Amino acid sequence: MFYVCGCVCAKLQYLQNKDYVKTFSDREHLTEESVDNFANHYLKDIVNGSLKEGDWVDISSFPGRNLGRPIETYAVSKGAAIAFVSALHNTFFSQPGSGKKINAFSYCPGYVSTDTNNNSGGNSVEVGADTAVWLALHSPEGGSGKFWAERKVVDF
Repeated sequence: MFYVCGCVCAKLQYLQNKDYVKTFSDREHLTEESVDNFANHYLKDIVNGSLKEGDWVDISSFPGRNLGRPIETYAVSKGAAIAFVSALHNTFFSQPGSGKKINAFSYCPGYVSTDTNNNSGGNSVEVGADTAVWLALHSPEGGSGKFWAERKVVDF
């Protein structure tokens, strides 16, 4: 079992680059290479200084939107992580015999109260961990490679 912690702020509805929206929307054909290309493209824009706030992610409706670039970078990194889980699932299941034993899940724990956010989150650690524990114990059929929140598959 393989888990990645995602975030609903990384949903495709917020992504501004339409080419990547199209690529990531086709989850059954996502590859590690396409996720790497996405992350490397973002990093290149950061390094060469060509990135303007909002170029990659529309953060206007996010909680914490006043943080600007840090929340945008967080959303891009979580989007890459969620897409990577789909790519990893595709890799596992494309190998005859081996893929049926490994599940890959991404999930959003919600806004959990931790030291990182000065304990301002609305969820306890126990509530945040609930979906991960539930997935580990139940590994729902057809759920591998998908994005989860509150024990339900949610749109990416």
